[in-house]
Amino acid sequence: MPVTVEEIKTHLRIEHNAEDGYLSALIAAAQAAAEDFCRRSFAEDMPEPVRLAIYLYVGFMYTYREGADQSSYRAMKQAFDALLWPHRDPEQIL
Repeated sequence: MPVTVEEIKTHLRIEHNAEDGYLSALIAAAQAAAEDFCRRSFAEDMPEPVRLAIYLYVGFMYTYREGADQSSYRAMKQAFDALLWPHRDPEQIL
């Protein structure tokens, strides 16, 4: 099951609907990044670490939408990759 806007809003403690479209776009970008990294689709069956990686990505991009320093981005990306690493499809990795 994909991550929903309502789940992300709860995670980020957002109580309004003004940015639902933006959050949907961030979720789509995060899921695409996760699927690209893992070389597989998570449309049907999404393991919990993949969901957490999407929460992490969306939370970072939402919080730092005005800009972030490189070290903060690298730390987020390291955690994102670590959560996803066990879910990579070894047959699709070059």
